[in-house]
Amino acid sequence: MLLSLVVLAVNSIILYVVPEGRIAYWADWRFLGLTKGDWGAQHTTVGVLFLIAGILHIFYNWKPIVAYMKNKARQIRIFTGSFNVALAVTAIFIVGTYYNIPPMSTILQISESVKDTAATEYGEPPYGHAESSSLKMFAKRENLDLEKSIRLLREAGLVVNGAEDTIKDIAGQNKLSPKAIHEIVTSPNC
Repeated sequence: MLLSLVVLAVNSIILYVVPEGRIAYWADWRFLGLTKGDWGAQHTTVGVLFLIAGILHIFYNWKPIVAYMKNKARQIRIFTGSFNVALAVTAIFIVGTYYNIPPMSTILQISESVKDTAATEYGEPPYGHAESSSLKMFAKRENLDLEKSIRLLREAGLVVNGAEDTIKDIAGQNKLSPKAIHEIVTSPNC
């Protein structure tokens, strides 16, 4: 349970600063070799592991947990001082986030600021999920000549199987980002 909590904490920090999806996928953003999707998938699966470990922890420690919840008269009290403080802090964070109240709003604003910086650093795709478009659709949406785009990519030494290849597939096959493919086919020098 402790190990999955540590991994969740690390994943949460990374997902807090990772660029928005459209930018991360466009620039083929990676941290420690993992993409935004990889970090998100780990966060989800390790979160499930944490829940399972928590359930097992409660199951195997049921007697000590119940004993901890008893007062001096040996009566079970759920709303103890510690529990009430934890409940209040959790409620404040939930409500504060919903109503965009500091410091919760500040936490979110910092994340947005970091993500906006990534947009400047890595660039914006020409449209949402452009990397998932076939070269044919990409050329059409960007008003590019398809045959010329294929020729430019091949002249740059890239492998292009055909017009139905997605920008992401072409980029991956050639160890480039989708952004680099875009730059090749829209270069003003060509």
